[in-house]
Amino acid sequence: MPITTINASQVIGKTLTALKDVDVFYPIGNKIYTIKKGDTIGVVYSYAYGGTPDLYWMIDKGNNFYIFVKHDINKLNLVGGSAILQDIKNQQIKQEIEEKGLLRYYLDKYLPYIVGGVVIYFALPTIKKTFTNEK
Repeated sequence: MPITTINASQVIGKTLTALKDVDVFYPIGNKIYTIKKGDTIGVVYSYAYGGTPDLYWMIDKGNNFYIFVKHDINKLNLVGGSAILQDIKNQQIKQEIEEKGLLRYYLDKYLPYIVGGVVIYFALPTIKKTFTNEK
């Protein structure tokens, strides 16, 4: 299965929840508490890098206070993430249809199944006859 990339712009404004316990930092590198599994982390305001290649999501907690959680797909759940992935898939299909044309797109997609079905349809009587003659 091809890897689907989600842009940070598709995450900003969405809610994160904790799939496992998640450490909270402020500033980055200074752990202040842990959010328990199943709890809501908050709405993503932005993202940052903490002097390392690690990505941190910036969560607005109100009153100009922001917390940071390290990006970890095993610990974070993006609420509505499946809708984002479906939207990306729909855009990829739309682009492929525009490139190939509608007829060519559907022929590439379904023609192998149609040909396989026709081959099985015509080969099945011969296969059935072979097995009945062996008994």
